[in-house]
Amino acid sequence: MKNKVLFFSIDRLGDYFIRSNVIFNITKYYKTSEIICSNLNSKLINKQSFFDKIYVFDTSKKNINKIKYIINFFYKKYDSVICFDGKNISNILVFLIRANFKYIFIYKKYGFLNNLKTKLYCSLLNFLNIKYEILYNRKIIENVIIDHYPNKFKSLKKYYNNINDETYYLSNFELDKDINFNNRYILIHLDEKFEDIKNINLEFSNALNVLAKNSNKIIILTSFKNNHKYYKNLSIKKIVFKNLDQINSIKEKIYSLEDVPLKEFNFLINKSDLNISCHGGFFVHSSLYNKKMTIDLINFSQKKWLSAWVTPCDNYKIMYKSDLTKKFDIRDIIKKLSDEIK
Repeated sequence: MKNKVLFFSIDRLGDYFIRSNVIFNITKYYKTSEIICSNLNSKLINKQSFFDKIYVFDTSKKNINKIKYIINFFYKKYDSVICFDGKNISNILVFLIRANFKYIFIYKKYGFLNNLKTKLYCSLLNFLNIKYEILYNRKIIENVIIDHYPNKFKSLKKYYNNINDETYYLSNFELDKDINFNNRYILIHLDEKFEDIKNINLEFSNALNVLAKNSNKIIILTSFKNNHKYYKNLSIKKIVFKNLDQINSIKEKIYSLEDVPLKEFNFLINKSDLNISCHGGFFVHSSLYNKKMTIDLINFSQKKWLSAWVTPCDNYKIMYKSDLTKKFDIRDIIKKLSDEIK
């Protein structure tokens, strides 16, 4: 067993989640495991018991933090350094840190000049004996090449033979106490990606009533600091989340829970009959991790890009909120959802 490994994951919750099982399995080769994460995914990563040290890079203060991290990590010694996120600061630190094994995921951009830069960068990595894997960015995936990030992360099997085919791993994510929770419900997570649905500002409340009636289930909405017009216009009860016990006393057929903490959010996802979102990153991946039925509402133009993040399975279904020529009305989308549930 070697001494120390350092991971870089300065990005979002969903980004970390789709590489979480790869990271967990790699940590088994080392006595000490450290990670540099972002303020955006630190709440999840801080709960993972297999990390010995967690550094939080505040992305809202990039410039000052870049200087601090360069000073802090300059010439530090690790056995292995693995950079998943493709961020400039992460790549700089990989070069500055001393390690016998270095591995970088390169996010290749579209265009002739970007292609030339990538080739030169790969030549430099080869010269320095730094291993790498190329991932394609959104524009390339949408226009040229299909890619799948979870499988690309598993390319580390070449060096860590205990990496299996699973995508997700969470530790220390159970609730602190048992919750007697018997409600049957559909969970819908609302964010900014609902804004582009036709007539959602005017017809969302009525459409949700139709869904509740047709499905004969409670509809629980979740949302975080949602100030969008469609949400403000919803004529339903909006409840600031306090604890899961309070939910059993709520009598409404449709209501919204605001600002649910991550552990409780994961619990709600796990206990639902169906999870629906417009590809909320953590929401979708938590639903698939919990092996729950999951419906992703996306624009047709996003299909190739979002397919790069999700491993196809029987629990996952895509429904469209637009095609190449028009947006779909929220009432028609709800009708399709009702038919799918039936």
